[in-house]
Amino acid sequence: MAEAPKFKETSTATGVDVLAFDTTPVKKDYVPEGFESKEAFLKDMREEYEADIDFDRENRDQALEDKKFMAGEQWDPVVLEQRKGLPCLTINSVPQFVAQLVGDWRESKRGVKVLPTENGDKNIADIRADLIRSIETQSRADRVYDNSFESCVGSGDGAFRVSVEYSKDDVFDQDIFVRPIDDAQSVVWDRLSIDPTGRDARHCFVDDLIPTKDFERKWPESKPSDLSTRSYRTMTSSRWIEPDGVRVTEYWRMVERNRMLVLFEDSSIRFVDNNLDSLIEKHGAPVKTRIAPCSFAQMHLVTGFDILSGPYEYRLTRLPVVRMTGRVVNVAGNRIRYGLVRFMKDSVRLRNFWRSVAAEQLGYAPKAQWIAPESAVEGREDEFRKAHLTRDPLIIYNDDATAPPERLAPPPMQTALHQEAEINVQDMKDVTGIHDASLGIKSNETSGRAISARQREGDIASITYYDNGNAAVLEAGDVMNQLISQIYDGTRIVRIIGEDEKIKFLKINDPSDPDSPDLSVGRYDVALSSGASYTTRRVEAAQAMMDAVQVWPQLLQVAGDLVAKAQDWPGADDLAERLKKTIPQQFLDPDEQQGPDPQLQQMQMAMAALQQENETLKTDRDIDYKKLMLDLYNAETQRIRALSDNEVDGNNIELEGIKTILDSGLKLHGAALQQEQVQTATEPSADGQTKEN
Repeated sequence: MAEAPKFKETSTATGVDVLAFDTTPVKKDYVPEGFESKEAFLKDMREEYEADIDFDRENRDQALEDKKFMAGEQWDPVVLEQRKGLPCLTINSVPQFVAQLVGDWRESKRGVKVLPTENGDKNIADIRADLIRSIETQSRADRVYDNSFESCVGSGDGAFRVSVEYSKDDVFDQDIFVRPIDDAQSVVWDRLSIDPTGRDARHCFVDDLIPTKDFERKWPESKPSDLSTRSYRTMTSSRWIEPDGVRVTEYWRMVERNRMLVLFEDSSIRFVDNNLDSLIEKHGAPVKTRIAPCSFAQMHLVTGFDILSGPYEYRLTRLPVVRMTGRVVNVAGNRIRYGLVRFMKDSVRLRNFWRSVAAEQLGYAPKAQWIAPESAVEGREDEFRKAHLTRDPLIIYNDDATAPPERLAPPPMQTALHQEAEINVQDMKDVTGIHDASLGIKSNETSGRAISARQREGDIASITYYDNGNAAVLEAGDVMNQLISQIYDGTRIVRIIGEDEKIKFLKINDPSDPDSPDLSVGRYDVALSSGASYTTRRVEAAQAMMDAVQVWPQLLQVAGDLVAKAQDWPGADDLAERLKKTIPQQFLDPDEQQGPDPQLQQMQMAMAALQQENETLKTDRDIDYKKLMLDLYNAETQRIRALSDNEVDGNNIELEGIKTILDSGLKLHGAALQQEQVQTATEPSADGQTKEN
């Protein structure tokens, strides 16, 4: 892969916001791949350029006219010349219709999702999606997409690009960016491409008109003045050299090369150039190999008479320039592209005409008309002619007149003019499919369901534009996904943005860290999700949770932390952390469950030890009691034997023996009870306080 160019934004004479490459010239003996000489390459390039321009010339001219019409240039030059000196009003309601579609587009949030395929990993796919989200945020991609969509709706064609630039002026790390192409007409597409996003285009041109002075300063070895008279005339006739400057174009083309594809021991599949040893060290021994075609997007910065710099190329399956197309109709092999404005123009022109005629009649209608015999106004003609210019309510006529002057009412305004203008307004709505309900104008619908149904009709009529716009954003995500493994291929720290719009910094491709993700391994596809933004969804979720709490207050006991976290006011996160401590552990996720309190755990261990000691004392007391009962039994046995041996002294022996045994037993039992009471008195309670008995 050739080193990526450093891009710099430039202001061009044509107003085309394209990106100019660095000015490093190519070697004099450089010959582009697939050609015998540089002259053969330039000749082929010019032929392709002219063929593409000629094939699409009608669409390009119509698109330019549509843009001018939307900007207010709505009168036909012939009609304008005929009405010279008469009112020519321009009531431009076209931007309102375009803004309705663009506003709906801007309200919807689009996000690129990355899906693993073959040996891809789900976690790596999520990291890639977060990285693409960070790229779009850093590039202000929303504005790029919106501008392209507005151009698509207005003229039927829009374009933007995915570029690679150095992160900063003093580093070698590169980043991916989404950049605008303000004028879609500056892109000349492959005439054989039929995909609305330009996915199947084999080449394209991105034009830029640079003033001659700036051109000669950047490329002093390619001065137009050094050309021969014949070559200069040829370049001028083909408009590569214009009075305002020199036309410089980025000539993108798809190039295919056969390369060795290797399956390694770790199941990774890689194309091999001259880096087989390093790949074996990283992925293991090769298992299978085959020759497979590999496509590259290659760019040369050229003008009609020289190659200025290049080549710059990346391993991509499509060009990094993305097209956003409106509606397309194929008529006998000719693809007619148009936007919302194309078929509104006749209705708008007629409306402007009828309103101008109505203004003309009102402007030229006499302010006051009088009819009178000559004798009544003789000598007073100017007073009657200028009566409408004065506020004097009294007009005097000659009293010897045979009849007084009579004022004639002005002719009524022709209602047909207003009716025609209203019909033209309705024609505009019918052509676009956008009716009063979609424009926010009160119409004959009264119920909310009827208004929603009419709005839905407008959305369905415009869904082609939304689908083509989403397809273009998806293609941009695909290009970024393919470039990630080539641009972010070294160990570095990148910024990623999750779906919750939280920013994280992640170290990638670190071989010494097993937790560091390797973005150069695996294959991944992309998908597109659209809907409300995360902020809008959060507000809606917070309101839904509060409504649920009103219906079921017990929700706070099991999910109070989630309800508080969803709120958008200061301190909500702190409150959520506090409420989480009150939630029963069984309702929390395993990673959210809190461990036991160390002080409480220590107290519980102490209580268990005291309980064990009490059990031991109780066991010892039971053993002593059993011994006492055994001694009583033995004493009773001795008494019976004594009675049998000596009946006279038997009673004394019995009394003395029982007394001795009972005294010793009572003393032993009393000591055990006293010790148990002491243990109970010092035993701590559940709240950590010592019981008092």
